[in-house]
Amino acid sequence: MVWWENLLSGFNQPANSEPEIDPFIVEIEAKGYKYDRDNEWYERTWTTESEPKESIREVYQQLECGDWNQLMIGYGDNIFYEERVPKKNLEVKD
Repeated sequence: MVWWENLLSGFNQPANSEPEIDPFIVEIEAKGYKYDRDNEWYERTWTTESEPKESIREVYQQLECGDWNQLMIGYGDNIFYEERVPKKNLEVKD
């Protein structure tokens, strides 16, 4: 094979049109998390039934390395809980 044949191999082959779906994202969406484009994270809100009404946002934000940060935000938009969730711990078990 000539060097340029190797370079062009697969050039006119159909691309995979559907992106791979992350099973972790499927799982958190099933639990009620919605994607917030402005903050680039998935969140859901917890609200108390008693007065005074309180609400807390539970957030998953993906890091560049593929791990996720889990955050709890409330009481004046303060982060009061943060935990890094390694990618290896995210595998969905049947």
